[in-house]
Amino acid sequence: MNPTVLRTAVVALNATLAIGVLTAVWPSSTPAKSQPPMPLVQVLPEIPADVWTPPTWFPEATEDRLWVLEDLDGDGLDGRGPKLRASSAIIADLDRGEILWAKDADSPRSIASLTKMFAALALVSHEDVDLDREVCLGPEQWPSRPGGRSKFSTGDCHAGWEYLGGALVASDNRGAFSLPAVADAEFYTFVDRMDEVASDLRARSASFSDPAGLEDENRASARDVLKAVVAVSAHPTLAPVASAPWWTLDEGRGQRRINTTNRLVDAYETLAAKTGYTDTARYCFATVVRTASGRTLASVVLGAPTSGSRFTDTRALLTWADQH
Repeated sequence: MNPTVLRTAVVALNATLAIGVLTAVWPSSTPAKSQPPMPLVQVLPEIPADVWTPPTWFPEATEDRLWVLEDLDGDGLDGRGPKLRASSAIIADLDRGEILWAKDADSPRSIASLTKMFAALALVSHEDVDLDREVCLGPEQWPSRPGGRSKFSTGDCHAGWEYLGGALVASDNRGAFSLPAVADAEFYTFVDRMDEVASDLRARSASFSDPAGLEDENRASARDVLKAVVAVSAHPTLAPVASAPWWTLDEGRGQRRINTTNRLVDAYETLAAKTGYTDTARYCFATVVRTASGRTLASVVLGAPTSGSRFTDTRALLTWADQH
């Protein structure tokens, strides 16, 4: 290359670099316009759609006890469990957040009066429900399908607490059929709410047709029922009712005591329990207990062949779990 041309190119390059440096460091004679500060926006992390959180209707004071539902979708830790007569069963350690053992736990079945737990949860999910409000029974609170004698009669007037206690403690069908009126809701709107509550708890296969469990279309899996009984045991309004050995009805001339259908109420510290039976569902039982060793266990048996076998199976599950 010609030296003169090369020298000219070098000089031009140096001049360009010098101008760039001066522009960067030398203050401009025209002050720059000040720009308004960028607003600080707090960006909250998005919760993925598949992440479960406690439903908004569940009381904040005890919702920490509901987080264990996240862990109840797992498989059993032990392949060998106790020998049971029930068709479906599941048991969980709520302190460790573990399913200990399961038997056909995800097949939906008729669940009879275990349905009443979902009805009770639907009741308390209504905002500002007043259990002290008196509700008088009419023919619309009478089950269309025979389901045993009721402690309540047409024309009776009771506080919501008494119908709730009748349903959960004594498994009274008319008590359960009165819960929509206690919630000040239409019957089928209330049943739809039961389905929504089941979805809130991720009881995925649960679906309902009445609040008492009389119809065979009230169906759920043992795992679904496990989530419901755990939710009942954690709810400050429902737990004292579902764990009670007896309940009191005010009959005007005096009080009447109705006893629990839970035959294991004296064997364990019961945090919640519910029995169920229909010809299709057979004998069912769900409970949350604290054992003598201090463990909090939840168990469900569905489809036991006799009334006694559902309690024998439950005792076998709890004894086995307390050793694992």
